[in-house]
Amino acid sequence: MQLKGTYKEIWTISYPIILGSLAHSINQLIDTAFLGHSSKTALEAITLAGIFYFVFIFIAGGLARGCQVIIARHSGEGNNEKIGIAFDHLLLLASILSILLMFFFRYGSSYVLMFVVKSPAIQKAALSYIRMMNYAVIPVVLGFCFNGFYTGIGKTKIITIATVCMAVTNSIAGYIFIFGKFGVPPLGIKGAGIATAIADTVLFSVYLFHFIYYRQPEKYNAFTFKFIRVKQSWSIIKLSTPIVLQNLIGIGSWWFFFLSIEKIGEHELAVSGILKSLFVFIGIPVWSLASTSNTLISNIIGQNRIDEVVPALKKVLVVSVGISMSINLIIVLFPHPILSLFTNDTQLIRDCIPPFYTLMIALLFFSSAMIMNFGITGTGATFIPTIVEVFCCLFYVAYCYYFVQLKQSPLYIAWGCEVVYWLSLLTFTTIYWGSGIWRKYIKNVDSPV
Repeated sequence: MQLKGTYKEIWTISYPIILGSLAHSINQLIDTAFLGHSSKTALEAITLAGIFYFVFIFIAGGLARGCQVIIARHSGEGNNEKIGIAFDHLLLLASILSILLMFFFRYGSSYVLMFVVKSPAIQKAALSYIRMMNYAVIPVVLGFCFNGFYTGIGKTKIITIATVCMAVTNSIAGYIFIFGKFGVPPLGIKGAGIATAIADTVLFSVYLFHFIYYRQPEKYNAFTFKFIRVKQSWSIIKLSTPIVLQNLIGIGSWWFFFLSIEKIGEHELAVSGILKSLFVFIGIPVWSLASTSNTLISNIIGQNRIDEVVPALKKVLVVSVGISMSINLIIVLFPHPILSLFTNDTQLIRDCIPPFYTLMIALLFFSSAMIMNFGITGTGATFIPTIVEVFCCLFYVAYCYYFVQLKQSPLYIAWGCEVVYWLSLLTFTTIYWGSGIWRKYIKNVDSPV
């Protein structure tokens, strides 16, 4: 599919990803909401456990996003065979990675959590969740691969179908295993891990069924593994490594923030856990449009239409800011009803309000910064966002250290670290695109046959 960069194309690619991401985030919302009505300790633990799990799982996400750039570039060229070659290499690399991650979660999680988490009760609860989620590492990692493939070729409707199936599964399984229904004993946070693992397996199964049923292997010459080359694997790794590092630095910094909050108090951690889930939910359209900008820019470069890159990026920015501000306005007007979805504890809801407004300020910068950052990745210059990430996270961690660990400031000040991060990212990316320097760093991502 050769894209033109119109608003219609942007929306056609983005809305299935938005719906899919919405369904995916419902997993976290369901876990947070169910556990918020089940156990305060479990609510605190799943915040740390979820971030810990995805710090390492997002290595696979970075690998898939790097290959997405390659797939989108070859889609713009109209070269289906090279798309299949890139995808086969991605699956092979992801399979090896998933095995390594399973070993790490099985044998390393307890040592890491004992070192960084203060509360023994939270340690135990978090570990029980991670051990259940470990059974889903392979389908989660391979699910990232299929997501990158379908986004790269601009055929994103299956993402919605797959993630809706996942969300429905997690809703039903979470209700059964967390609260103990239909003869199943109540398992709390362990039940949340079981339910999410089952749901992630369903997600991967839907992707795989669709891929085979609609004969994608024949169309793209995929699943043949005939052209497996060390050189091609290295190309993907080289392109993806900066994205992986960016993910690790970014999510690791976020984890540092929540570990710092946990040292202030478990109540503050519970409040921040609710805000985290809300932030992820609100950010769905922006994350989805950012992924679209990645594909759109790489596709246009693949057609050698370099002068049309910035106009296309501006259109994605207009859509992102418009949607994001509309959602933010609704949530600012009705904070109590929305926060009550996560917990029935009136004190928790009351304490969420001040940092909630700080988070809304951060989202003003987020809706633009993310689009431009992912756009840079689409040019193939994946090392640039990583360098920017390092500087932004240094500001973020320094703010956390001073205001959270040293000063133990109120949460509305502590959450100001999000304002610092997104404002810094917006500043750096605006200078990069506005100066025109991006033209010098367009990278060739060719896949040799």
